Amino acid sequence: MAFKKIGILGGMGPESSANFYYKIIRYCQKEYQAIQDTDFPPMIIYSLPLLGFDESGILDEKIVLKQLVHGITILKNAGCDFIVIPCNTVHCFIHELRINSSIPILSIIEETVERIKQSKNNIIGLLGSETTLKLQLYQELLDNNNITCISPTKEDKILITELILEIMSGKVENKTKNDVLSIIKKMEQQSANAIVLGCTELPLEISQKDVGVIVYDTLQILAESAVDYAINKTHKNCLVLSKQ
Repeated sequence: MAFKKIGILGGMGPESSANFYYKIIRYCQKEYQAIQDTDFPPMIIYSLPLLGFDESGILDEKIVLKQLVHGITILKNAGCDFIVIPCNTVHCFIHELRINSSIPILSIIEETVERIKQSKNNIIGLLGSETTLKLQLYQELLDNNNITCISPTKEDKILITELILEIMSGKVENKTKNDVLSIIKKMEQQSANAIVLGCTELPLEISQKDVGVIVYDTLQILAESAVDYAINKTHKNCLVLSKQ
């Protein structure tokens, strides 16, 4: 089977990027019965230690964007056919990144909203970094598809950020996880019929078995979309805006 070469701009954070690679492998095995090495798509991972970026999100937009463009250039020069970035927050720069890339970039946000749209869940609860929530990165696409978004309160955002930080450190306290599960339960009580894990650290601790409604794992969704695109399935969301 002929594959496109996947470029993965990771490191945001490193463990979620490793989990992303694992999810790609598992999806190939489950969906495409991959066994031999040649049954899997070629991939190049560039793990970028991103300055100006922490558990709360983006601290310095100019510095972060410059590094992301550099990372995309490295992957393009390495022969990748398209790029994925397993981090929701930095998708606030998706337009600028596409302009600066001569190869397509899949968007984790576009892929996730498309999945929600297909499943006809019309009220979602969104968990994510402070930047993702503050900039309402999902809002326009959700609104365009008549999907209502329930966001965490100011106090709840602090608890979510605390869990993200603990996941990044590899030391998660049961209380912190339970606090976030309580936030999810509150969203369910507000009529959310699905929960979006809009930070790629969160699936390392929260999964479908923890939640009473459908969970959209954005990392899993991007992994599946990357594989599907790599095997040349039609894909309307993969855009090139480069002026190069």
